[in-house]
Amino acid sequence: MKKNVLLILVLTLFIGSAFSQSVTVTGTVTSAADKQPIPGVTVQVKGTTQGTTTDLDGVYKLQAPADATLLFSYVGMQPLELPVNKRMMINVVMQENKIDLGEVVVVGYSTSSKKLISNSVGVVREDELKYAPMRTIEGVLQGKAAGVTININSGTPGGQNSIKLRGGSSINATNQPLVVVDGMPVITGSFGQIGYSGQEIDALSDINPNDIESITFLKDASATAIYGARASNGVMLITTKKGGYQKTSVTLSSSYGWQTLPAERLPKLMNAAQWNEYKGTNVQGVDTDWMKEILQTAPTSNTEFSVSSGNDKTRMFISGNYFIQDGTVKSTRFDRYTGRLNIDHKLLDNLTIGASIMMSYSKNDRVEGDQTLYGPLPNALSIPAIYPVFNPDGTYNEDGPYANPVAIIDHTINQAFTNRNNGNIFLEYKFLNGFTFTSKWGADQYLLREHEYDPITVAQGLKYNGLGIEGTSYVSNLITNNVLQYMKSIDKTHHFEALAGYSLEKYARRNTYIEAIDFPNENFEYITSAGTIRAASAYGLERGMNSYFGQFKYNYKYKYIFTLTARADGSSKFGKNNRYGYFPAASVAWRVNEESFMKNAEAVSELKLRASVGMTGNDGIGDFASLGLYGGGFNYGQRPGIAPTQLPNPDLKWETTLQTGFGFDLGLFEDRISLVADLYYNHTRDLLLDRPLPPSTGYTTITSNIGELENKGIELLLNTQNIQSDFTWNTSINFAANRNKVLSLYEGQPIDDQGRGGNRVQEGEPTGIFFGYVCLGVDPTTGKLVYEDLNNDGEITADDRKKIGNPNPDFTFGITNSFGFKNFDLSIFLQGVAGNDIFNGTNIYLASGIGEDNQLAFMADRWKQPGDVTDIPKEGDQLKSSRFIENGSFMRIKSVTLGYNFPQQLLKPVKLKTARIYVSGQNLFTFTAYTGMDPEVNYYSNDNVVMGTDFFTYPQSRTIMVGINLGL
Repeated sequence: MKKNVLLILVLTLFIGSAFSQSVTVTGTVTSAADKQPIPGVTVQVKGTTQGTTTDLDGVYKLQAPADATLLFSYVGMQPLELPVNKRMMINVVMQENKIDLGEVVVVGYSTSSKKLISNSVGVVREDELKYAPMRTIEGVLQGKAAGVTININSGTPGGQNSIKLRGGSSINATNQPLVVVDGMPVITGSFGQIGYSGQEIDALSDINPNDIESITFLKDASATAIYGARASNGVMLITTKKGGYQKTSVTLSSSYGWQTLPAERLPKLMNAAQWNEYKGTNVQGVDTDWMKEILQTAPTSNTEFSVSSGNDKTRMFISGNYFIQDGTVKSTRFDRYTGRLNIDHKLLDNLTIGASIMMSYSKNDRVEGDQTLYGPLPNALSIPAIYPVFNPDGTYNEDGPYANPVAIIDHTINQAFTNRNNGNIFLEYKFLNGFTFTSKWGADQYLLREHEYDPITVAQGLKYNGLGIEGTSYVSNLITNNVLQYMKSIDKTHHFEALAGYSLEKYARRNTYIEAIDFPNENFEYITSAGTIRAASAYGLERGMNSYFGQFKYNYKYKYIFTLTARADGSSKFGKNNRYGYFPAASVAWRVNEESFMKNAEAVSELKLRASVGMTGNDGIGDFASLGLYGGGFNYGQRPGIAPTQLPNPDLKWETTLQTGFGFDLGLFEDRISLVADLYYNHTRDLLLDRPLPPSTGYTTITSNIGELENKGIELLLNTQNIQSDFTWNTSINFAANRNKVLSLYEGQPIDDQGRGGNRVQEGEPTGIFFGYVCLGVDPTTGKLVYEDLNNDGEITADDRKKIGNPNPDFTFGITNSFGFKNFDLSIFLQGVAGNDIFNGTNIYLASGIGEDNQLAFMADRWKQPGDVTDIPKEGDQLKSSRFIENGSFMRIKSVTLGYNFPQQLLKPVKLKTARIYVSGQNLFTFTAYTGMDPEVNYYSNDNVVMGTDFFTYPQSRTIMVGINLGL
């Protein structure tokens, strides 16, 4: 009995002791600088994997042994170790880390502190994007980053625009950057089969800018080489929002606006009386303002919501968006619906899984535009005012020189529908001490359906007894990235980071196209009702790329920074003798401000010198350029046959760019003034061009690596905090100047007379110069145009042409001034381009003095009799000459936004965290000498050579918007 009592006593004491060894510890973590709670602080029991993070209020709670030690860590704060000592309440105050390494930036397959980056990158944050009225990627980014040139090619809703980093590195291959969303390259570009001449649909317009947390532009070789064969034109890394370690937050935003074409930019055309006098006719009673008939004040609206939530295990972000943009040209409109789900979950302390899914649907109502006889805008500009819209019997009048634009707007159907699914899943596993393995698998699917119908009630449909076209394009890209990363620090002095990875992509595309005529009547619009199939085709391709890449980083005391990068890409696009390309790069940086001799330079908060060198590639050419091809349709004796259509070139390889760059980052007065400057020289060789072949071969050309060009320039980014008090004033200025030159072509032969502006590629000159005749003016004795006879042979021939203009700008800039006073904020953004020329192709018709096109009003002052001194001929011509070259420089008040944030005391009773109302304007005014409607447009979209030409191009609109943002 005594033994049993003793045993029970011992067990009781043991169990009690065991329970007393574990306690529940709670507390609040605050910052010593501002006494505010810090969310997201990692609290861990030392020597174990047991831990948690602080919530939105800085509060944590966890079980810990009574004699344990707790580790507190947070980016930018000094880590702490505190013993529990049986305490159940431990409040912590964290000090800022004396080593300020700046914001964390996404770079390639990893992230890095901005101050430890040794290469050239540009970053655009969420707060720079969210209030821009134009809710497309290009619209919100324009003018926001140095060296990033975004050209809005037309005012077409949802249309394709141009993005270039540091000029164009190619002539025939792509000049657009590689776009990567959440680590996965995405489908970009235009896949339409019904040509709209510069107004194509852009796959990038499916992305909702409100989902973006940041955009990083990788610009030099050291930054881009890790993307290898597609990095010559830079890389655009888009990081979408993730859920936070915080309580659930809900945001709702809505805006509504009105768009108009600026009246001061509309051309001054002849009215009926002026036309009658000009042509010597006398048509009475009609004076149609055709532009007024086709233009409208167009509404636009945007509605967005998002939910962000998370805890120490799971983070989630959900968003939805509905964007509508009617065009200022009637019958044009873009509707976009998007939804996104980003989620990640910590299965174990060292194992995290997650997924990112984006789905979108869009509908684009279009009209034909440039380069067509059936476009509402060019026809409204070209039909004289003497013609009525309707005949007396109510039918459309078609007596003018071109099809009635009102009839086209009312009856022609041109629609494009897109369905986009983009998603990825990932796994991140941390093991041993400093190793991280990440595996990510993604798919991007893009489906475009186009539908066009021209009924017999319009001129084009009447010509064919009804014309119908259907096109479908399906594009998919399957990707996997697998990366092993290792990070190690020794004695807080030597810091190493290494990664190695493998990537695999499989791309596929399928197109179908069918065109039919002879429809029963205007009520039957689909191909099944057509009497005659005029054309039909189907097309498919598949290609693959597999890649190996690696990177090594080292820094000594955050002072001396070294980065080595390499990638090997294998692509099915290239010849069997050059299937793989190899792209190495290196960069160094010296943070001078960390040196002892700079300690007394208190005004200098950051001074970093950078240098980089490396090679990148460009594979943006056709998929079968290296292969010998055969085509069908070569029938013989009523039997199907094939014939060779292309010679093989097994030696075909990537275009390769050797990039060299130098730069510095300067911060003054605790970074209240910061300046980033970069100089670069990029030399591209092995240009992919078509080499002429002798006719005796049976072929005209073969694709070969035969040319060289260069780009060199300077980029500056200046940020200043001018006033910091109750009234704040911040300024951001970016400036970029690029010089492009073609160094060599095949046997020096130029690529001549491209597009309506006569663009040309010539050795020793920038890409796409205007090459034509020099107009000396009007002969006062005859009223005829006089041209310079360069070779003095007494005749004006093609040999008398010369360089007459350059569409490439001398420099671009953007200036943003942000003001704040109490609850008010004001942002003013100016964007500009200087030194470029525009070929005003519209005036070839509207200021020609020939034909039946309506004329600009100033043509009434033409030469009339001998002795008249004027620059307007009696009767002109349509030669591509300096007469149509104009100064394309402009500065635009791109956007102005005035907002008001409601105070917290008004929001708490209605359970709102934030509330903001604003009014915003875009494209408010343009300062330019250009006489056309818009100095920014280009009728040929993203062509590398046909640049800077305005040919009846749909201009951008002026937009006024009001909106509200709510946070719950």
